[in-house]
Amino acid sequence: MNKKQANLTNYLTRHESNVLFRDAQGEQYRYSEISQLGSKRSFAETYRKLVFCLTDNDIGGLTGYLALLVADAVPLMLGANISSARLQYLITSYKPKYVWLPESRKEDINTSEYLERFAGYCLLDLHGPEIKIHDFLALLLATSGSTGSPKFVRLSHENLLSNAQSIVEYLGLDLDELPITTLPPSYTYGLSIIHSHVLVGATIAVTKKTFFDREFWNFLRDVKATSFGGVPYHYEMLKKLRFTRMDLPSLRSLTQAGGRMEPELTKEYATHCKNRGIRFFTMYGQSEATARMSYLPPEKSINKAGSIGIAIPGGKLWLEDEKGRVIEEADMVGELVYQGSNVFMGYAYSYEDLARGDERGGILRTGDVAKRDKDGDYYIEGRLKRFIKLFGYRINLLDVEKFLFDAGYTVACTGQDDCLEIYLPDSNESQATWIKKLIVDHLQVALPGVVVYGIQALPRNESGKTQYAELKPQLGVKLA
Repeated sequence: MNKKQANLTNYLTRHESNVLFRDAQGEQYRYSEISQLGSKRSFAETYRKLVFCLTDNDIGGLTGYLALLVADAVPLMLGANISSARLQYLITSYKPKYVWLPESRKEDINTSEYLERFAGYCLLDLHGPEIKIHDFLALLLATSGSTGSPKFVRLSHENLLSNAQSIVEYLGLDLDELPITTLPPSYTYGLSIIHSHVLVGATIAVTKKTFFDREFWNFLRDVKATSFGGVPYHYEMLKKLRFTRMDLPSLRSLTQAGGRMEPELTKEYATHCKNRGIRFFTMYGQSEATARMSYLPPEKSINKAGSIGIAIPGGKLWLEDEKGRVIEEADMVGELVYQGSNVFMGYAYSYEDLARGDERGGILRTGDVAKRDKDGDYYIEGRLKRFIKLFGYRINLLDVEKFLFDAGYTVACTGQDDCLEIYLPDSNESQATWIKKLIVDHLQVALPGVVVYGIQALPRNESGKTQYAELKPQLGVKLA
């Protein structure tokens, strides 16, 4: 095992008698069994080798992932339902030595050499070439916007451990916690929940069911789950399911990350949680920072709904203007910059990048535009790249989406200079005409500068984020 950096899996042996995973069928696996699997000869062969890890929220997938970390392999995390075409494309780009995947996906892999079978999953030898991998590299994760490209973030053992430790500290986690899975392990937010609870020896309730499944809620009640996490899309769905009317006495904490949630919706959940004695955490992060960079303490969640709060323990946030000068004044807008030991080593686009070392030096320019209030709490205002110019005026696309959301419309906005494109799901021509009038009047721009397209549904990834890169005029019907 790589001894040059502290390792997340060292904590498995500290809690070896505890139950780590439990599912709705009553199956459970202890921390000691993870270490045992990772120490088997088959897994030992993956030492410092790239392993594609197709995992779902089930015992087999998650146990195998942690066992690979024990063996000091380098997993590249992928969803268990990744398309065959994309899987083959990534195999060509990265040339993995092995793959860990559900046995049901075996036919997608052109090899019959099994190294291990476990709980519906298998470890296969792809006989890939020997490639050079940097000593510190521990994990490869997709960025939220890279689902269609070979772009992954390179994370070190220090990145994983330091971010998990920070999360444990500000959430106040201990071995009495029992989170239930709601986010895919191939997504940085979902994986961070696994990592942080491993550190404290907690049990994790594992399920592939969603909020829309009655079995999910039955399982949550049966195991007395204490927390779950969600992105804004999840909380929008929970509102439709009348979550605030549910009787869930075991819940102690809810967390929200994965994008900006409308302040009114945040306030609604924060108020409900306060009335029920539940802590509600708004958090902010990126794959490039392993997971988390900031959090809003629950006691501020109502009065400061919409804020991402303060830097996580061990991290530092500040703002810079367009010339790179630090902004000291309150309520001034600039690019949000973060410093911490959880900042990634750099990007990878193919196997050749896996030999590269740390290229970031612990500094991450987030690409987000933010402001800081007089109390030191931060607010995201938009993305540097989510601006267009309409007839000379700089337009924040997030502001347009927020304006229309307040008017009762959930849309996605893209475009280029002098053309604002608005994508409206489940729409009709009269709605589109009214929306166009609203925006033209609001922005004081000419009619030709705004186009409204009707589409069946907004394209989202598996974590619920809108995939703006997929929004093209030909995807919808021009309505106004």
